[in-house]
Amino acid sequence: MKHTRRQRTISTSAILEAAEVLKCIGHPTRLEILEFLDGRGEQNVTAIQEAVGLDQPTTSQHLGLMRDKGIVASRRDGVNVLYRVHDEKVTRVLDCIRDCDV
Repeated sequence: MKHTRRQRTISTSAILEAAEVLKCIGHPTRLEILEFLDGRGEQNVTAIQEAVGLDQPTTSQHLGLMRDKGIVASRRDGVNVLYRVHDEKVTRVLDCIRDCDV
């Protein structure tokens, strides 16, 4: 059977950007954090760390990596830093994972 190569419809820049995001969210802990945040709105680090069972420094490190990639956004509210899913494409990836969870 001869396989023909499909014509590329995704731009090279989009592929590179998607690869960076997927590499970042591909970590199980980061996926768990995103699953917790998705649909819950803004949450502080304490709520996130309790949900995923990590200590505060580790949770903050994961959140910082995702913030640097634009996956989550943060804002300060007094002494708290609140996080939320920022990239709607990440929500769509989570939806795909949920749809595949049989």
